[in-house]
Amino acid sequence: MDDSLRHKLDLVPLDPGVYLWKNEQGRVIYVGKAKVLRHRVRSYFQSLEDKDLKTRRLVEQVRDVDWIVTHSEKEALILEATLIKKHTPRYNIRLRDDKRFLCLKLDLSHDFPRLYLVRRIFRDGSLYYGPFDNARAARETLRFVNSTFPIRKCSDVQFATRTRPCLQYQIHRCHAPCVGYIDREAYAAIVRQVRAFFAGRLPEVIPQMTAEMEQQAAALNFEEAAVIRDRIAAIETTLARQQAVRPALDDCDVFGLHRAGAAVVAVCLFVRNGAIIGQRVFPFKGIEDDSPVILAQLLGQYYSQDNYIPREVLVPFEPEGGAELFAEWLTELSGKKTALRAPQRGEGRELADIAALNAERQFQVRQHQLLSVDDVLDELRAKLHLPRAPETIECFDISNISGKLAVASLVRFVEGEPEKSGYRRYRLRLKDEPDDYAMMHEVLSRRIARGVTEQNLPDLLLVDGGKGQLNIAREVLAEHQLDAQPLAAIAKIKDLEPGDAGAHDKIYLPGRKNAVTFHAHSNALLLLQRVRDESHRFALDYHRLLRSKKITASVLDEIPGLGEVKKKALLRAFGSVKRIREASAEELAAAPGIGPKLAEMIRRHLATE
Repeated sequence: MDDSLRHKLDLVPLDPGVYLWKNEQGRVIYVGKAKVLRHRVRSYFQSLEDKDLKTRRLVEQVRDVDWIVTHSEKEALILEATLIKKHTPRYNIRLRDDKRFLCLKLDLSHDFPRLYLVRRIFRDGSLYYGPFDNARAARETLRFVNSTFPIRKCSDVQFATRTRPCLQYQIHRCHAPCVGYIDREAYAAIVRQVRAFFAGRLPEVIPQMTAEMEQQAAALNFEEAAVIRDRIAAIETTLARQQAVRPALDDCDVFGLHRAGAAVVAVCLFVRNGAIIGQRVFPFKGIEDDSPVILAQLLGQYYSQDNYIPREVLVPFEPEGGAELFAEWLTELSGKKTALRAPQRGEGRELADIAALNAERQFQVRQHQLLSVDDVLDELRAKLHLPRAPETIECFDISNISGKLAVASLVRFVEGEPEKSGYRRYRLRLKDEPDDYAMMHEVLSRRIARGVTEQNLPDLLLVDGGKGQLNIAREVLAEHQLDAQPLAAIAKIKDLEPGDAGAHDKIYLPGRKNAVTFHAHSNALLLLQRVRDESHRFALDYHRLLRSKKITASVLDEIPGLGEVKKKALLRAFGSVKRIREASAEELAAAPGIGPKLAEMIRRHLATE
């Protein structure tokens, strides 16, 4: 930090507001909000070595800071969304897919409203239905409404200039309000039926239309009555097909998040009249902010883009700033009471779970696009002070029960993915000695000796354990004059100290007292955890295999010269190992294929056992 920036940070006020970090060219590279501006901006330069990669890169580029003071945190939230949209900073999340979904608009400002498709939502008192993530579904819905309810289809300009009814009137799909064939009160009744249709209250519409049909029939207007009859049939068919998945819920948006390290996918489900009608997907990569911060920025940007705001927004957890702050902002934005909550039970919780599941599935589809191996390996190189990016990583783990059946595993990852051809299993030579350090020394010695001979040591050697296992690895490398070999140990921390925000795994390096800490959502840490977990799984599988074999093995397997065929012959002849043990040498020799010499060997071995 240069002196001019340090001096400017001292001038940042203690008020709520928005701060803008700028690079050397004066471009805004990050916009954030804060309840106390000075505390927030100064925190970027404190304990920088423990910050995530994105923050460290941001701080490296920062040359200037500006701020805008607001009266409240809510005003800061609104301003933050506006400035992000204006400057598109590199280090903020951005809704790259700026596509607007289709909605159906019912313009209530006109004496004779019509229904039509729009992509933008305005706070103009009109009713909006949607959004539809499928354009075909939106157009089919409009087509059904226009064919079922006789509302006008013409534009306002055509409506104002028309002097005689159009074809829609001739085919009984419009009552021609443009030329005065229907008054405002009668037309308003049709509009109420349309609104009831979209509100899911179709059963209320049918009796009204049935009464109208009977009136037309009584007046001998059989053609009009038949048209109404067909409309009733169409509505009844739609009603039979409709399945409101959550009938107790009103309109709501449901957000779900799934993340793996710095890669995040958010999903917004559109629930209208209790039915899920679509979703929108937001993929982000290189985002290491905490999830509440991501959710806060997502909500701020999404709803500031004139998207439809329902009466309720369900989220998986409270966004940064709190639910009340966002509910108040959304209420002001929409002009109607809007709630934002993180449901813990009931139908709201079920919908939140569906949103989370969809986010996970969408992440699986996009994970290769979201996770950049080069960035992950570069972060590892920087955090662990390696001479180069660790394209090859090998990890060792020990598995035993009180020293018995001790085994070790070696797994090899190349460019962030497992290379199964490089996996190795070791049956350790130590017998009945529960000494993990000695076991680690043995397996590392065997691997390093082979690596020196074959010249194929990895870019990073990783051992599962703390400082003890790390020191053993250092000893082995020193024995082979390989002090420069990159080495690290990964240890699971079960009990964190109070206030410790670090991850539940810490990385130890040779010659460093304190562990290297990663951000909890670091992709680099996630890769090391994957390597460690795979090593643990591979060692445990081998240990289980040996244990299973030992349990099922017979003492006859250990007798030299007694093969599988002769063993089966003995068991057929005597029925069990117990009877074989009780048999005399002569009886054993009489068994098929045994003979006196082998019989005597069997006797001696079983007596010893």
